[in-house]
Amino acid sequence: MFIAVLQPEDESARQRAELLRKYVMPHRNLIYSICIKYTYNQEDIEDNYLEALVNFFKYMDSYDPARPVKTWIYAVTKRLVADLNNRNRNRMPSDDNIDISEISSSLPDEDEPSGNCMGMDNYREFYNDDILWALEQLKPIYREALLLQQAGYKLGEIMEITYNNGTLQTRNVETVKSRLFLAKTQLRKLLTRDGEKRMD
Repeated sequence: MFIAVLQPEDESARQRAELLRKYVMPHRNLIYSICIKYTYNQEDIEDNYLEALVNFFKYMDSYDPARPVKTWIYAVTKRLVADLNNRNRNRMPSDDNIDISEISSSLPDEDEPSGNCMGMDNYREFYNDDILWALEQLKPIYREALLLQQAGYKLGEIMEITYNNGTLQTRNVETVKSRLFLAKTQLRKLLTRDGEKRMD
């Protein structure tokens, strides 16, 4: 998709495109979820995601394959989004109540889950220690709903999964919304916007 548009004309660009295809493109869902997590304004998420892909193409030859690729992608994307947020600082404040389910339809390959996607069994790979600590402070039913949403599931899907898991007694999407709201409210009290433990 993205690489085909580039049509690299020199050897350096071809090599970068090949590295991008090999190391970055299998982790597009991770990049998109980082953009969702750290972008100030909801309407900038898609732009920041595309900007991140372009940025990876430009600097792809700086990647050291000896380094874990997900760690590198996380650091580069988070830093880029922070820079883009600073550039747009004069715009409206962030929407803290962003509903990830509303934009999950834009998530690349959402109908083809892969090992590169975050899920309940591998979410620890995607978060720093402070965020993991904060998640552990949540009630299990709140944490479950939040992690499913972060993994890209829609509200109705979260309802079905939690109902089938036995953590939701009746199929009620309002209960799911309530759990998500409470989870996010508690996380805001525990973490800064940068995902670090609050010291106050």
